Amino acid sequence: MPACPTQSWDAPVDVIADMPHVALTWQVAATAPSGGPDPLLAYPPFAAAIAPRIRLATLDGPFQPADYSSDPATPGWIQIPREYFTLDTSGHAATWRLEYTMPGGVPHELQWTPMDKLAHLTVPIVGRLDRPPAPSGGGYTITADLHTGTYTGPRLLTTGLWTEGLANIPSSGAPVDYDFSNANSLSGAKGRPDPTQGDRAFLVDYFTDSSGSQATGCRVASGSAALTAVALQPGAHTVQTVTWDAGRSMVSSDVVGIGFVGRLTTNLGMLHGTFSAQLSTLLFGAAPSTDFPGLTGASPALLLPVPVMQTLLQCPYNVAALPSTAQPALLGGFPTVVHVQLVDTRQILGVTLASGLETVLASSTGGGFKMAFPAAMATQIKLATPTRGVLDLGGAADQLAAGAPSGSFTLSFTPEAGSDVRVDYYEVTLHRFTPDELTSERVYTVTAPSVRIDGALLAPGADYVFEIRSYKGHVRAPLGDFAPIDYPYGAAIVFTRTFKTS
Repeated sequence: MPACPTQSWDAPVDVIADMPHVALTWQVAATAPSGGPDPLLAYPPFAAAIAPRIRLATLDGPFQPADYSSDPATPGWIQIPREYFTLDTSGHAATWRLEYTMPGGVPHELQWTPMDKLAHLTVPIVGRLDRPPAPSGGGYTITADLHTGTYTGPRLLTTGLWTEGLANIPSSGAPVDYDFSNANSLSGAKGRPDPTQGDRAFLVDYFTDSSGSQATGCRVASGSAALTAVALQPGAHTVQTVTWDAGRSMVSSDVVGIGFVGRLTTNLGMLHGTFSAQLSTLLFGAAPSTDFPGLTGASPALLLPVPVMQTLLQCPYNVAALPSTAQPALLGGFPTVVHVQLVDTRQILGVTLASGLETVLASSTGGGFKMAFPAAMATQIKLATPTRGVLDLGGAADQLAAGAPSGSFTLSFTPEAGSDVRVDYYEVTLHRFTPDELTSERVYTVTAPSVRIDGALLAPGADYVFEIRSYKGHVRAPLGDFAPIDYPYGAAIVFTRTFKTS
């Protein structure tokens, strides 16, 4: 019987070969067209025009360039040599390095042993990626029906594209005028609000609770109104009449016990400078999502990272009971959070170094916010040098002599122990001192408390300091997957002693 002829078939175009890879994408918390939060985060790749530069290396080997995929079929994939995932006889893979640098950004270096195809690095952003610029001269002129008295601290908040800005305090009975040039984006570039994509805007007035025997010193939202016309027109402030809501609601939260401050200063040890009650702060407000990392924002008024949130209440950390505050009804679809940062500062070479404990709390099942600072602090910090032995970066002295900038340096530390604390990963930033400021030279991400530093990256005769951030909230980070988030979300920040190269 003759053999059947063989037939060759082309593979379908959507079949992707088994390529060892990790992924690097955006992590987008967007708003639905209805105006509420999109229930699912999105993870699109970076467009080719803004794709990161990628390099790979073994722990001790030289970096080699690698490609980044902006193709939706292989979104954000970075192909990895298969041998990087090979297990040794004890069943472990060797640590290797991935470096990515966003356009105009600081190099980020991961030293890790991730799982093939599971590893997922993310760059968080709130709001859609497509952001046409706001038109010049656009803004709002707002008359609030039912508003009585005078404004004391009006601000304009937007969601969708999350912004916040100060409005001019009008004379009694006059409308509030707001030019959108005063808006500050809370995440990513500032764009043009678009109500068809769910963007909303709110006028909120604030006062400082500073009078009377029960004064808290808090900045409190006293009332609010949702704008009826959110779209901006070039060269014009859109005139509108809104309905003022002076209602305020209680915020139920545990107090920040003095034990948390003691924990901070005790674990800092000789790195403790001055605990600052003035700089230690509690915030309450609306956040885009509790599936999103909790500390991706920054505030010019605060020293440590903050959540992306619309703040409705800002208090000293040690207030005994939180005052009631306005909570706009149309913000009600967004989760509320409490953020606390406890700050300990010290001065060196004209620069303030701020260590601290941070938490972001989601409302508990029974209501209210249960206080916790869940990230373990870095302690027993050492730097092994090629020529000067081991330096104690948690000791009493600064500007420790580290020798020539060559060879390999190893930073090591020990996480604080405790059943109520956890570390999912560490972010270690190498800062260089320039006149009266710090310059971030490189960011290392590790899941073990050890970082290898290539001495060739250091400059001769320069002063450096490490900032070690321990994060809790990325439960799968030890596997290389930074996307899933859990709350309470926390960070512990420790600035080491400084060291100087020869």
